[in-house]
Amino acid sequence: MALISVDYFSSSLMRTTTLEVILPVDDQGAAYAADSAMRHAGGTLEAEMRAWEQAPYPPRKAPFKTLFLLHGISGNHADWISETRIRSWAESHGIAVVMPSGYNAFYLDQPEVHNYYGRFVGQELVEVARRMFPLSTRREDTFIGGISMGAYGALRNGLKYCETFGAIVSLSSAMIINNFDQVISSDGLFFLSRDFLEHTFGDLSHVRDSDKDPARLAADLVYCDRPRPRIFMTCGDQDPLAEANRMLAGRMRDTGLDVTYDEMHGGHDWDFWNAALPKALNWLL
Repeated sequence: MALISVDYFSSSLMRTTTLEVILPVDDQGAAYAADSAMRHAGGTLEAEMRAWEQAPYPPRKAPFKTLFLLHGISGNHADWISETRIRSWAESHGIAVVMPSGYNAFYLDQPEVHNYYGRFVGQELVEVARRMFPLSTRREDTFIGGISMGAYGALRNGLKYCETFGAIVSLSSAMIINNFDQVISSDGLFFLSRDFLEHTFGDLSHVRDSDKDPARLAADLVYCDRPRPRIFMTCGDQDPLAEANRMLAGRMRDTGLDVTYDEMHGGHDWDFWNAALPKALNWLL
């Protein structure tokens, strides 16, 4: 299992950004086999070369199915490595995982400051990663997912760029767009302040039924007969966002999308996401 850190200059963000990439290109069994073949080759360079050709390492593999995995608010690209067992889960499933930094932008475009986070994760990141690594270019092998803010970003951009993504995984989506007035706090967390939300989403009264509303995007892609991603949603039964997630799952299912909603015991934290992510990967693959 290879873990690769990538810094590259993004055209959507006009600055250098960082990715973590997991590639299941190697495994201990194949390494031991290659080593054994070399040690028993006879000791000459020619014999060692023949042995290496017969037991190449790492073994060549087909292009990988790929999950583009988005972090939550106040997080970054390294969260998944430090907080979960994503490396071992990816290896057991034989899937590549690409983990970008989305800062606190809800993975939405902010043209006035040239932060096109939606375009970044929905288009640019996929194409750049495919050029860098042996990833499948097939829609049915390309997935997007995330937690909290990242789950909202996965739903929004997975639906907006439905020609790219064959499936969406949403863990505890931060679906706050239907009740901004209820979540805004003048003395609480920064991301619940009116200033932050207006900077991120724009005019809050115009967010519902816009291209920032997953329910509207779902209805539009069905109406326009665009490709329909499969969707897996889960949320903890103790999570304040549970009802909003239930409602969104129901609305998207009513439009005709294939939506699996699996509510589990837990809250809005890494304990819940560590239990939910393996279940989501099993569903995905």
